[in-house]
Amino acid sequence: MDKNLLTEFEETTACLLQTLSSFTDEQFNHVPFKGSWTAGQVAEHLFKSESNAVQVLNGNTQATTDRKPDANEEAFRLSFLNFEIKFQSPGFVLPSDEPKNPEEFLKRFKKTREDIRKIIKTGDLTLTCADFSFPGMGELTRQEWLCFVNCHSIRHTRQLKNIYERLNNK
Repeated sequence: MDKNLLTEFEETTACLLQTLSSFTDEQFNHVPFKGSWTAGQVAEHLFKSESNAVQVLNGNTQATTDRKPDANEEAFRLSFLNFEIKFQSPGFVLPSDEPKNPEEFLKRFKKTREDIRKIIKTGDLTLTCADFSFPGMGELTRQEWLCFVNCHSIRHTRQLKNIYERLNNK
């Protein structure tokens, strides 16, 4: 078990859940400004991303022999934590336009986050996940996938906080 990874995961989980809990039902589905997702859409995107990550983390793996298990972590941190960079999400993790129930998403996140926590605590993080090639990077180790989950969560928690501030400063 990687204690630093677990600590970062616990911190991002607490911050994400606290931020999601701050929205009223109405705010959760309100577009804060033109071109923006709603908080509910951000939550759906995060949930889709993380539930897919759980499937990949629990899927087929193989020993990593050609590089260090954390070789791509710096690239994730440099890109996903640079808030000036805009990304285009792949279609399979794009949110729908349907209204979202905040309590349902909180429940889903708690379950998915518990699944991820279990992988951090008990899984061999040096193994390469063979069921999905990350766009632009290829197959990742479990450790790298977990770094992505953390960085992606930090990025979108910041987005949620910005949405919340915009909705409450009108």
